[in-house]
Amino acid sequence: MILLCSGQVSSRHFDALVLFALQLERLGHRVAIDQRFLPEELSKQTRYEMAPFLADFADISPQIVVLIGADDIGESAQAILGAMRLEHTVPIWALGQFADLQTEITARNKIAYAVGYEPHLLNLTADHRPNLFNGSITPLLAQIEKDPQQAPGKSARVLVYSPFDELEEDDTALHHLSVVNYSPNMALHLVTNAKGKDLIRKSRHATLSVFSYGELPPTDLLNYFDILVFFGPNVPGERMALLALNAMGAGKVVVDCTESSGFASSGAPVLKGPQDPAALSGYLHGTVAQNRLEIGQRILQSEWLHQFDIDAVLRNVVARAKVSKSPSKTPQTVFFPTNGNGVGHAQRCALIAEAMDPARTVRFAAFPSCVDMLQNRGFACVPMVPRSADHDAEYAADMLNYLRLRSLVKTGDQLVFDGGYVFDSVYRLVSKLQVRATWIRRGLWRQGQVNPIALERERAFSRVIVPAEAFAELNTDYSSGDDIHKVGPIVRQGKLSQEDITSLRDRLSIQFDRTIDTLVVTMLGGGVASERTAQTQLLCNVLERRSNCLHLVVAWPNAVVSNSLYGWQNSHVNHTARTLDLCQSADLTISAPGYNSFHELLYA
Repeated sequence: MILLCSGQVSSRHFDALVLFALQLERLGHRVAIDQRFLPEELSKQTRYEMAPFLADFADISPQIVVLIGADDIGESAQAILGAMRLEHTVPIWALGQFADLQTEITARNKIAYAVGYEPHLLNLTADHRPNLFNGSITPLLAQIEKDPQQAPGKSARVLVYSPFDELEEDDTALHHLSVVNYSPNMALHLVTNAKGKDLIRKSRHATLSVFSYGELPPTDLLNYFDILVFFGPNVPGERMALLALNAMGAGKVVVDCTESSGFASSGAPVLKGPQDPAALSGYLHGTVAQNRLEIGQRILQSEWLHQFDIDAVLRNVVARAKVSKSPSKTPQTVFFPTNGNGVGHAQRCALIAEAMDPARTVRFAAFPSCVDMLQNRGFACVPMVPRSADHDAEYAADMLNYLRLRSLVKTGDQLVFDGGYVFDSVYRLVSKLQVRATWIRRGLWRQGQVNPIALERERAFSRVIVPAEAFAELNTDYSSGDDIHKVGPIVRQGKLSQEDITSLRDRLSIQFDRTIDTLVVTMLGGGVASERTAQTQLLCNVLERRSNCLHLVVAWPNAVVSNSLYGWQNSHVNHTARTLDLCQSADLTISAPGYNSFHELLYA
């Protein structure tokens, strides 16, 4: 276990801690960040990124302590180090950009005074290593691959960074960039800050794929492109510098179109591209696209790049920390149905899972309302946490689910998500692991639900399955491409015979000790958006006047039903998953159905 600390307690230092933790995790190390380095203000993105690493020092036994930003150590960091009361056998490594010997001596003395023994120092600017970003706290290092990690085939994925100021100043910049997106052999993604993304969403180019600056960490954003292009005045911050460096380490092509030539002037193995976005499309087609693999291979041989090899630079630092190796296991398919108003999503996934090759290992990540039904059908379930008003933030439950999904899904698995909105947990997991991911997306959206923001996370999935509505006029194409697959409604099949119906009604007659001339089934929903107690009470009142009528108010096993529905003579609440059998046996079914219930009733 490697414990990470920083020279200051601040937002910028903490962001650097998280980025470095992601780098080390990518190498296979177990990493923790001391929670005492948390700043007062944290963004939602940072909370998701830090969640797998944040730890209470009392709960861990570090093999090694690594302190970044050691060239500027504050009193708060000194106090935290002193309170650890480390054993002298636990080495401390201090990483920083030490400008001179005096800075090194000062850092060494501050750490030694706090912990009671001498630390080891690593100067990240030593050996004339170029400084990509002045004053960077994050160790700017890269994992260097043996071969270019680029998507096969003729089509290239291009990620372009453009600052908000340039997009706002030049209203034709987006037009010129969008030309790349309409090239037959290129797919474009943009990355900018939140204001830039908002500007794009309000423009006529709103359908472009856009990442905000901190939406995904560099280690995950790396999986979305083969060619990386930078516009703007200079190197745009530590995150983008780290992204560029790791892109080179992965054998991806980096094109420097900045005004200062910040990457190219440092000697980095990048291409010097045009500063005018109008020339980008022609440059990519004429110079880069056809030669990207060869360029990538040359980048990996660069002596400049190997100065930043994280394995080489940190070899002595992490030598005592054991690299965790996950045991090999049979690949599995993990279904994650959204909670919704009922359990329709889970039931649909169960139907698909039952139709799959039985040799394939299938597991579910499911909310409590769905677990019993899925386990009764023979599927193993890992429980997810539903949203609650008791949570401090609306995304708190999903952040916990992200941690559970990380422990469940591994590289080589397949993930199937069923829902209208792709949770942050799912989006981040797929972006990180690059597992084969399928999104079962509704075929019908209400007015106002469909917008670029709702659909932009489609880019994380290798396949999107769209179940069709029963009537053609209800089906609309919200997106297109080879990854979109339209199918018919996914419903339970089979119609009860007259003998089955008679048998079921006879059993109900015995259970409720009455002759049943009329069987009425009401299922008006029991989910968070389906409060229809008043309508159900009206039906109970009407049917109370009919002799020999049995009225079953059907609810899912975990649904909450108003106590006021339990006082009728002819009406009874029935918690069951066998709704279709009851509906087929009834003389009258009254429903406010969801997608699946509607189609099951229609086709049965």
